[in-house]
Amino acid sequence: MRQTLIDLIKETIIYEYDLPNAKVGTLKTIYSTHNDQCYSAKDINNIAEIIYNSIVDYAYNEFDIVGKNLDALHAGALKTKLKYNPTADATTKIKYGFFGEVLLYSILITLYHARPLIARGYFYNPLENAETKGYDSYQLVDNNGSIELWFGEVKFHTNHTQGIDSVMNNIEKALSDTYLETNVLALSNHRNNLNITGSAIEAILDSWEANPTISIPAEIKKYNMTLIYPILILYQHDEGDYDANIKKIPDYITSKHPSKTFTLSVPHKIFFILLPLNKVKEIKENVIQWIESKKPLIL
Repeated sequence: MRQTLIDLIKETIIYEYDLPNAKVGTLKTIYSTHNDQCYSAKDINNIAEIIYNSIVDYAYNEFDIVGKNLDALHAGALKTKLKYNPTADATTKIKYGFFGEVLLYSILITLYHARPLIARGYFYNPLENAETKGYDSYQLVDNNGSIELWFGEVKFHTNHTQGIDSVMNNIEKALSDTYLETNVLALSNHRNNLNITGSAIEAILDSWEANPTISIPAEIKKYNMTLIYPILILYQHDEGDYDANIKKIPDYITSKHPSKTFTLSVPHKIFFILLPLNKVKEIKENVIQWIESKKPLIL
């Protein structure tokens, strides 16, 4: 990722505090095993700039970007690496999932130092013309020799309840051995595009290819790996103050989704990343306008 974009992300998305937070009287969500982290946006226009300019990084591995024309890659990504139909109506375009996925990808790289295992765009199939399936990010952190798989999810809605409901309706599936194994096996279909040389993930995929009957979750435990499941919720900041906009997320989860159970057997950590935003619809509309006007990327 180019330094100008990294700098833009760091100066725009500002850390505020962790949950639980006694000072503001807000607990973390009932499903978070680690502290939730709360951010604010210094400049709403910059959020749109981050999404628009991060499409290339979301779509292609870094070694496929170096030395290439960014604007040409951007145009190619919109046709073959994510769902975007220029002839669709405005309502359809606003609902595309890439807005949030691109932002999650960029936030994990810059603010959490999670190295991409593979650019998410390699999973999109233009023939299917559908949103990319699976986790919304495939990233990795070497935490003092302990390998963490950062396989996350994102929801980007004007109404916070829509995002939370969508997450909670899927979370039991997402945090299961079957879903984890399916996603790791999907990585094996993209071996030529993976950025994993010498890693524990490479060893696991090698083991599976040699013996397809092995258990992927068992192999993950064998290599002392942990699944980190960050859930980024982007939602409309209402007329209340910042603390009130944060508090309604754990409160809503407690009141509406109190009894989820997870069958995932590998070590795992769950936390939410909360980012209330002004003018959610306008952010997406700006990105769409820049796509269609072919606005030059920042270098």
